[in-house]
Order: sequence, then structure tokens, then C-alpha cells
Amino acid sequence: MTAEFQRFTAPDAAQLERDIATCRERLAQAEALGDDAAIVDHAADLGGMLTTARREAEALAVMAPHTARAEALPQHEPTAWFWNALATALQYLGRHDEAAPLFDRAVQLSRASGWRRIEAMARQHWGRSLAEQGCLDGARQQFEAALAIRQAMGDPRAASSQRALDGLAELSGQ
Repeated sequence: MTAEFQRFTAPDAAQLERDIATCRERLAQAEALGDDAAIVDHAADLGGMLTTARREAEALAVMAPHTARAEALPQHEPTAWFWNALATALQYLGRHDEAAPLFDRAVQLSRASGWRRIEAMARQHWGRSLAEQGCLDGARQQFEAALAIRQAMGDPRAASSQRALDGLAELSGQ
């Protein structure tokens, strides 16, 4: 794969570690209170941060116990973030077959509720997962959808989606 498919690296690793510690505390507090919505929210955030820190197995261990809570809260926007974070951890663990339906779940929840930002993010991650597997047509479809959403929103991350599409074109010789 080309650099366009490289993983995100936190610009400040020390800050990422502090954010992980803070989020871990928030998750523990939400668990102590039995606040399912906050648990899903903080588990998604913590899982995403751990994945960014290249600690996917730990991210999976944090999120997996909360899947039933996420399933029970489809109207809660952090649930879409949860499915995307869980899918991304699975993707980077090489478990693409398990990740794909979770990316799809994040996309479908987002589309149904009009959560365009998370839909674009889930499509971008799903496209990366597909590109890693050599499924270039599927990756292109996801990157194009992410690009269209991001352009419509005026999101500066549209440039990332465009770079991914350009990278696919290079790979396929177009």
C-alpha cells in the first residue's frame, strides 16, 4: 500500500497517553454509575485512542464487553462511533471479515440518523480496510462516498479522502 493508506499517528504521543488515562477514568466512572450511554461513548473514545496508540488488542478488550449496550442504543450517536472504533481495531488486528459488518453497521446507523461526520469517517476507515485487502473497487466506492459527504460539509478531511482515491488510482494503474 502507498502512504495514502497509512494509519493516523498522533502528533503528540505523550498527550495521547494522558488522554487515554483520562478517558479510562471517565469510562470507570460511567461503569460505576451504570450509565449505559456514557459507557458506550467513553468505550468508543478509549478504543479509538488505544487503536491510534497501536494497542488494538487492548482496544478490543475495552470495547467488546459493551457491544450489548451499543446494540441497545441505536439512537445514540456515540453508538455509531463505537461500531466504527470496534471495526477499526478489528481491521488492524487483521480480522477484516469481522470488521466489515461493523463498518456497515456504523454507516447504516449514521445514514438513518443523518450523522454525516461519522458516516464519512466510517466509510473512510472501511475503504482503508478494503484497500488493505486488495478490494480496490469496494475501497473506491467507500472513499468516493466519504469524499462526497466531506465536500458537502466543507470538511477539510475531504483532502484525505481525495488522497486515498488518488492512491487507489496509482495502485490500479489509472
